[in-house]
Amino acid sequence: MAKLTAWLVTLTGVFLILAALGLFSITSPSSLGVLGAIVLIIGIGKLVRNYKKKRK
Repeated sequence: MAKLTAWLVTLTGVFLILAALGLFSITSPSSLGVLGAIVLIIGIGKLVRNYKKKRK
């Protein structure tokens, strides 16, 4: 379940960054870019942590 959550957080971050770039119509794109970057970093961190546990 942790891997699914990590993937969903990562995809949400990608969606927010795309929205900030103007590919989707969501209000206040400047704050979405910062929020998207933070969410994307958290998601990637969770993915790395989850897949490292599998290898050990």
